[in-house]
Amino acid sequence: WNRDDAFKVMQDYLTKYPKIDVVWCQDDDMAVGVLQAIEQAGRTDIQYIVAGAGSKDMIKKVMDGDKMIPVDVLYPPAMVGTAMELTAAAVFNQVPVHGTYTLDATLITKENAANYYFPDSPF
Repeated sequence: WNRDDAFKVMQDYLTKYPKIDVVWCQDDDMAVGVLQAIEQAGRTDIQYIVAGAGSKDMIKKVMDGDKMIPVDVLYPPAMVGTAMELTAAAVFNQVPVHGTYTLDATLITKENAANYYFPDSPF
């Protein structure tokens, strides 16, 4: 979740892999570092990056039709709490935790980005 760390990791991947089609970033802030690494390396093989969080900067890129950020993903903040509860329950043997958990995540596209863009937001 750190743009500087994501920048370094992406630099390593760009060196290691001569062709990368797309990049998934766990968070929008990480995507900032990944974009910087790609631009610095002058790589043109990467079609786009998908990240999540719904930061105003990434949503603006989606709104503006940035080819590198064609979509963004929102995820409910409460999911972190749920994930922590499930993890704690499993660690302390309170409840058997297994299976697949699907979280509702909204896909931000150029068509709906304006509904999620708040220019005065701190994030």
